[in-house]
Amino acid sequence: MFVVLCFIYFSRAALYNYDVTADHVYDFTNKQATITSLVLKSSTLKLPQKIPTRRSSFLKVRVNSTLMGNIYRPFFEISDGISTEVEYFEHGAAGIRYLNISKFVENGATDLNINGYNVSVINGPVELIQFDNVNLEGKRVLVLAPHPDDAEIAAFGLYSQHEDVYVVTVTSGDAGSFLYDEIYNDPIIHYLKKGEARTWNSLTVPMLGGVHPEKILNLGFNDARLKKMATDRGYVASGLYTGVSDISTFRKQNSSSLAQGLKGINNWDSLIENFIYLLNEIEPDVIVTPSPKLDMHSDHQYTTHALVEALKKINKHDGTLLLYSNHQVVFNERFPYGEAGATISLPPTPRGSNYFSRIYSHPMTVEQQKSKIFALDAMNDLRLGTDFRFPLMAFTQAFQTLWFDISGKNESYFRRAIRSNEFFFMVDIEDIYDQTKLAEL
Repeated sequence: MFVVLCFIYFSRAALYNYDVTADHVYDFTNKQATITSLVLKSSTLKLPQKIPTRRSSFLKVRVNSTLMGNIYRPFFEISDGISTEVEYFEHGAAGIRYLNISKFVENGATDLNINGYNVSVINGPVELIQFDNVNLEGKRVLVLAPHPDDAEIAAFGLYSQHEDVYVVTVTSGDAGSFLYDEIYNDPIIHYLKKGEARTWNSLTVPMLGGVHPEKILNLGFNDARLKKMATDRGYVASGLYTGVSDISTFRKQNSSSLAQGLKGINNWDSLIENFIYLLNEIEPDVIVTPSPKLDMHSDHQYTTHALVEALKKINKHDGTLLLYSNHQVVFNERFPYGEAGATISLPPTPRGSNYFSRIYSHPMTVEQQKSKIFALDAMNDLRLGTDFRFPLMAFTQAFQTLWFDISGKNESYFRRAIRSNEFFFMVDIEDIYDQTKLAEL
């Protein structure tokens, strides 16, 4: 038994490539935050009676995992006596953490009970940190997705609850895993078919969230090529596995009249010009785009690099960026931790805090989470491959799925993205003209 427990302990520790006993460090100085000092007594928090709503609210606490918290996932159940939210942390988590209590504040709760499982919260002084929510009423929202499915993973709840939304996907998704090898064993044919299917996904799935087809677009650039395009402006990209460089290969699937204004070839300057064209045509007030510091995928980083370059070229100063991260840098591909339906709060900070002006926690009801499941399931690349057609392969898939869940290595977006909220760092577009802020961003 001792050997088994040691194996589990060290296998859990190996899930993280940073110190899980280190504080999550955020500097809210000069941020648009309201900070209120409170006291936690016997794991119970009394909230101020006239606390403002329409805010994203986080409780700065200090936590300490129990011995069993190194083996079983530590989590808190937060309740106001009417509803309960669950928030998970790392195995062995200790130090400063932030509990997301936005829904309770919005609902006018006055008393919260914070019950830890395999982890305890330290009683005493705590801080309530609040940010005014982004006001989307009457605003036009542009969601930028580096690949088909990124818009849905990050912001399906947000864009499906708003009327004036555009969803623009940058690449066709014609790379990634060799998912359908038993159907197409020729890599070129396989990845052309995969790009075609994923482009179609990007143009149709947003309709499940109520987005009109006229407001959905795929620019047709090649997957996994944006960094090379940015660093070598003379480089004309081609498919990573297909060698096909014709920008119309996947772009031709567009039906929106906006596609008629897309020009250029498969290079960085054309991407910038396409962004400029769309920014001028759409005139967005809010742009949802990946965080170039927190998101580890180079296509995600360079989507926002291209956006910033385009914004500067048209000298746009008004508006807001909502930054998301589908591939967390340094932490690992398993954040946010825990089970589907739980709450997302502030991520770990092993690289130091990134720049932001506010933080926005977008609430998701259970029904909205269910709708998001259907949206993700409509994305070919997020589902299991077609191996299920063969009994032995289907068994192997089932065993792998079970093992990843038991071992804590489940990186599925059906676990990570189906949450009681969607999480964004907010940046005023004006801030991209400040070199110090831009460097931290």
